[in-house]
Amino acid sequence: MRATFTFLALVILSSPVLSLPSERRDSDSTLTEIQALNFALSLEHFQYYFYERLHHYEPQDFSNAGLPPWSQGRYAQISSHEHTHAQFLENILGDKAVQPCTYNFPDTDPRSFVKTSNIVEAVASSAYTTLVKYISDPDYVISISSIHSVEAKHSAWINADVRDGAAWSTAFDAPMGLSQLYTIMSGFISSCPSSNSLPPVKIFPALTFPPGVMPGQTVQVSFSPAAPKRDSQTLYAWFISGFIALVVPLNADMTVTIPDTLQGFVFSVITNNKESVSDDATVAGPAFLVFDYDYQGNDQSLPM
Repeated sequence: MRATFTFLALVILSSPVLSLPSERRDSDSTLTEIQALNFALSLEHFQYYFYERLHHYEPQDFSNAGLPPWSQGRYAQISSHEHTHAQFLENILGDKAVQPCTYNFPDTDPRSFVKTSNIVEAVASSAYTTLVKYISDPDYVISISSIHSVEAKHSAWINADVRDGAAWSTAFDAPMGLSQLYTIMSGFISSCPSSNSLPPVKIFPALTFPPGVMPGQTVQVSFSPAAPKRDSQTLYAWFISGFIALVVPLNADMTVTIPDTLQGFVFSVITNNKESVSDDATVAGPAFLVFDYDYQGNDQSLPM
């Protein structure tokens, strides 16, 4: 089925002029409806088991960390939503439903819990934006869209009420490819049941930026596992925000200058093609970056 949102408006080398849309043809282009629903279920398991970690923290722990003590109760409500989503998808899939994996979330305190929740919900919002193109049954389309709406509200609440930032990034969510999103998820997965049938996605090397990076900075990135010797091949760093992608060369010393116009949620991907962010062109990533801004549109730095 042809994708509804298969394009990114592309700006090469931070030029202010938009080029022709860049169509993405990923390895997940042949995803069946059952595989798409199971990807959604995998995502809901991923979220629910993260929010189960909320039991490690009490409202007073949030207060001691400088966070609203009532946010613990709101997170508990989100956890209930994810459990309901998982049950709903399991009922649709029946004996075809995938089982939860074993996860290794990195939070050790309420602040790192909030930081991780921001990544979890950003992945969820992007995934549901993309998944709907693989669904043909009208009832399932409505269901997936309804779940997406709730996931977007979760993300907005975390950013606005807990982090004191903006509830949105741009006018659009970034419709990342499922391989790219599963790459981020895989960083938190230790193992999955052998009985699970995985969708046809790839897992790329992890892309890491130094902590606390800001737009306009030149920083050194790394891949894990390390990338093979580049020889003379030019690599490119894509910075994807909504439907816009800014593409800049990755220098030989693995440094890159982050475009100074970026704000909000940004997914960065390293490719070997300045005109494509397809699976075949992807070398590493994505990395999830957050460039906060205030109500006047000025850059700001938040602690989580």
